[in-house]
Amino acid sequence: MILPRVDPSISSSTMREHLDLFWTNRELDARGWNRSEVDELHLLIEIPAGPVDERFDSYFLKIGAEYYDAYPPTVLFVEPIDGLPRARANTEWWPRLNSTPGWIQLHDSYQYQENGSSYEGQLVCCSVTAEYYISGHVPTDSQLWSTGERTVAATLSRISEILAPPFYGGPSAPRH
Repeated sequence: MILPRVDPSISSSTMREHLDLFWTNRELDARGWNRSEVDELHLLIEIPAGPVDERFDSYFLKIGAEYYDAYPPTVLFVEPIDGLPRARANTEWWPRLNSTPGWIQLHDSYQYQENGSSYEGQLVCCSVTAEYYISGHVPTDSQLWSTGERTVAATLSRISEILAPPFYGGPSAPRH
């Protein structure tokens, strides 16, 4: 599915307003969450995961406002180094899940069509990510993104759920 791009200044501002509200209401700074600007359309979100053996890990999501809020934000697990490269399976920046609920899956590599071209990319397969729609998934009525009803808060909440027990099992490779 081809998603319509929206005015970058409006989408960026709207996503940041929604994120500010979510951040304040949940007191995320006190819970170990961090955020920083990447560029006009993207933010880097650090989410604590765990505990596993009384240890917490952090994962980094690059979220984007390319289609926001007509559609959910784009979401990419990344490595927290220069250039923010895509996190890959079997590395310390890709989470290992013991199990998953039926509403989300993590795919390190997923093949789909976009704009008539074949594309391979990471997919956080959940109806609160833009890639879910781009990759041709069809949500049920109750899963469908609805402007004004769902915000970036839904996206981050759903991802944080799988980064906690009983789903989270630690990094997919040892941390250095």
